[in-house]
Amino acid sequence: MQKRILYLLSLGHLVTDINQGLLPIFLSVYKEQVGLTFTAASLIPALSTISSSVIQPLFGYLSDRYQLRWLLPTGCLLAGLGMAAFGLVPNYYLLTAIVFISGLGVAAYHPEASKSAHYISGPLQASSMAVFSVGGNLGFGLGPIIASLILSHGGLKSSWLILFPTVVAVTLLAHTIPAIGRAMAAGQRAAAAGRQKENVGHTSLAAITLLVLVVILRSWLHTGLTYYIPFYYQHYLHGEAAFASTMLSIFLISGAVGTLVGGRLADYWGAKKMIIASMLVLIPLVLAFPYVKGLWVAILLALSGFAVVSTFAPAIVLAQSLMPRHIGVASGLMMGFAIGTGGLGLLLLGGIADARGVPFVIHLLAIIPALAAALALPLPDLRRRPVKAH
Repeated sequence: MQKRILYLLSLGHLVTDINQGLLPIFLSVYKEQVGLTFTAASLIPALSTISSSVIQPLFGYLSDRYQLRWLLPTGCLLAGLGMAAFGLVPNYYLLTAIVFISGLGVAAYHPEASKSAHYISGPLQASSMAVFSVGGNLGFGLGPIIASLILSHGGLKSSWLILFPTVVAVTLLAHTIPAIGRAMAAGQRAAAAGRQKENVGHTSLAAITLLVLVVILRSWLHTGLTYYIPFYYQHYLHGEAAFASTMLSIFLISGAVGTLVGGRLADYWGAKKMIIASMLVLIPLVLAFPYVKGLWVAILLALSGFAVVSTFAPAIVLAQSLMPRHIGVASGLMMGFAIGTGGLGLLLLGGIADARGVPFVIHLLAIIPALAAALALPLPDLRRRPVKAH
């Protein structure tokens, strides 16, 4: 039963995050239609980031304090309703409002779902968290493909079609709330017994701060590449929107594969080593991006997506290990605040792109993983028990 619940939480994660994956493509088309500057266009995902990510620790705090499992279907529904209205609003200001509202649904879903996944996981915590996390990565990766399908059936006015998968996921989540509650109760009793046995309970403020900074930098890189891949191909190389969507999907779906592999490796190797290794690998990959063509573009983007997202689940599990009595807050910090704060770097990147061009921005992004690797060096690598390969 626990596995079925974990897969359902991952499905809800997928459908919720499809809405975030739609935004880069919808926004690129909207920018062309109304003639927005890069700075004005960057404001929309920045506001989405604030509502969907930066305030997630608040939802995490409420999740730790109260039983809020109803946030699972409600958050998924609100996220879908907001993006369904993307092509139906009459002006820029209402567009920013509905994107902000959609982000609130994303923020409501993640801490409660991540906390549920934590308590129903077994000893392979990073692997279990990776199963949950990969739903979101796949959703983000499938978003551009679904956006292209929607745009081919009536343009932005057909954004309401996203309601179909939303209704399915919301119905399943609402139906399964009682079973989720029973599975979580058993997991919470086991976690409490484990804390008493292993004397786990101390929160390291310095370690949490460093980890938040590392995830902020990783998120800045990931978000920058996510939004500037379409901008680079459509507005600098004057390529087709369909090609830009395909390249972005390769980047994002490879990240989903990286999530599963990274979670498994972190259980055996350790989260700290995974974070440092992935950041070091990204430096040459990002530097090479403007210099490759043809098939090498897809290969480079696949490797970059795999590396940048491979530390997603390990970072969440490491934060939860550092804050064992505040699982919801730890999840909100990693999946929300740190990722969202990194995403706010888009405002800075937008100003730089207007002044110096998109290729300069991509070169600048190569500095970010080097800084993240340096900050990760003092991190602890907490694993409650050694896990041996079978």
